[in-house]
Amino acid sequence: MGKKTKKASSGRKVTRDDVEILLQIAALYNTDYDFEATEWFWREFQENTFLEFRSKYPQGTRGAQLFERFTSRFEHIGVLVEYDFLNPDLFFDRYGSLQAEWEKAKPIIYGLRKEWNEPRFRENFELLAMRGQKWLDRHPPKIKQ
Repeated sequence: MGKKTKKASSGRKVTRDDVEILLQIAALYNTDYDFEATEWFWREFQENTFLEFRSKYPQGTRGAQLFERFTSRFEHIGVLVEYDFLNPDLFFDRYGSLQAEWEKAKPIIYGLRKEWNEPRFRENFELLAMRGQKWLDRHPPKIKQ
């Protein structure tokens, strides 16, 4: 079978390796724990400040663990994109720009950076969201209504 590629707007071709990595990511985060974390993030997690979050979810609680799990997937993907192992156009075309996820998680991530004295905590998630915004700006919807 021939190797098919499509040139992405980033100028980098989407390869079979990119597709394989994307499929591996989908499989890696296709667990009951990940579904629980996603459901928790969108349905139960309503805290807008780090103080509210930490008051309701002290370190080690299930809510804190679910927040960690939900955001860790984007950190993982951000590293792959940052080091050019995954074509960002392919990822964003499939999963979207991550603006809602980042905006909702940002105050908590910034608070955790300060609490843990770890300024790089989830920085690849933040970089991925920044790239996602740029991608969104350059890619109007494919289907016009």
